[in-house]
Amino acid sequence: MTPPPVRLTRPWPEDAEDMAAALADWQVVRWLTTLPWPYGTQDARDFIAVAGLEEHAIRQGGRLVGMVEAGRQFGIWIAPDRQGQGIGRRAGVLALSRLFRSGAETVQAHCLLGNHRSARLLDWLGFVPQGRVVLTSRPLGSEVEADRLVLDRATFHRRHAIALDTPRLRIEPMAPSDLPALHAIVTRPDVARMLQRYRPDMTPEEVAPLLSQAAMRLAVRRDGRAIGSVALLEGPVPRISYFLDPDHAGQGFGQEMVAAVFAELVARLDPPQMLADVFLDNAPSRKILKNLGFRRLEDADLPTLGRDGPARAAQYRWTPGLLG
Repeated sequence: MTPPPVRLTRPWPEDAEDMAAALADWQVVRWLTTLPWPYGTQDARDFIAVAGLEEHAIRQGGRLVGMVEAGRQFGIWIAPDRQGQGIGRRAGVLALSRLFRSGAETVQAHCLLGNHRSARLLDWLGFVPQGRVVLTSRPLGSEVEADRLVLDRATFHRRHAIALDTPRLRIEPMAPSDLPALHAIVTRPDVARMLQRYRPDMTPEEVAPLLSQAAMRLAVRRDGRAIGSVALLEGPVPRISYFLDPDHAGQGFGQEMVAAVFAELVARLDPPQMLADVFLDNAPSRKILKNLGFRRLEDADLPTLGRDGPARAAQYRWTPGLLG
């Protein structure tokens, strides 16, 4: 199922009216313990002025349709006319992806008893109940019982690893069964020379740890067989890396797979920039990056085990301002 087109940003001053309109609905506010009731435009303005970095506006087509908090606590609300469309699930995954990438190990949430919609969402995200607490509800003007729930990083990543379907491809985390196909690709001389760490004579046992060193390694499958891979390499600035079976070159698969993964990484991680290194004689790869809004920064000689010595390569950088 394709997730709804949702993005997270900071809440903006011009969002105050949309926020106040959504929170004029008692069925939304009654489950939120800290909001005043009734909730007006000035309340929205006051909140926006002090909103922390962990508080994200949920947008569809530029319009604010909810808020999600992912810091020490996780909390979310969706505008009444946008509920039941999967927006909360998508926004939760995006916000929690950013939280756990920042180094957080766990996050907790509270769910008031009777809030069945929120309980289902938290369960789907992977939160586990840890007992009951009593909270003070500002809109209700009384104390209320709530379930306390906790989600840890490992559980979240197991449940919500990147898995994408494009018109012709399935992209999901690399499995041990993908190793023979990926080994066969990276040890082809015409592929190894375009990468840095692979030699044509490498065994599967030598290739396996190199593939797994990436912070995120995705296998790209066509008709159930791995034909390539896209990876996120961690560092001060994240790097995107990829390769494709040459037997599938010239058919648009490279652009299709890299564009899909890149868009998901940007949506989930909100990186201020991203880098990629490409050897100058790899024209198809350079075209892929250019089409995604990457810009060439500088050239340097990079080592590669697939050639007799270092080869000239270009470093490409993407920033949000360069997109499009």
